[in-house]
Amino acid sequence: MNARRQDAERRERAPAPMTTEVTHTTSLETLLAAPCPDFPVLPGVCVLEYLRASAEATLPAPGLRWRAVDRVRFLGPVFPGEELTVGLTWQRSGEDEWTSLATASTVRGTAATARLRYVGEADR
Repeated sequence: MNARRQDAERRERAPAPMTTEVTHTTSLETLLAAPCPDFPVLPGVCVLEYLRASAEATLPAPGLRWRAVDRVRFLGPVFPGEELTVGLTWQRSGEDEWTSLATASTVRGTAATARLRYVGEADR
């Protein structure tokens, strides 16, 4: 069997990516914005935590646990009290491993993107 045919068969068997969306209101972080009183902005670590918490609320398989942040990119500010919408696309990336492509957005557009990796019992 040639390599092209094997790749086509693998793609046919692979499950389609799963997409979901979670919306948060960033209300409790006003204290964290205190270092910049003239321009309060939600720290990037808080945005990343919203991405992680949203991913864990929508895990595609039981028993998965967070393994790594493979990539994160901050693209715009998030202000305390704003609505933050997290879009997640889950893809199987190994035998017992899943990757979540996460995007955090506000009314002004994309605030951050990240690739989060989750593993199951076999990879612990």
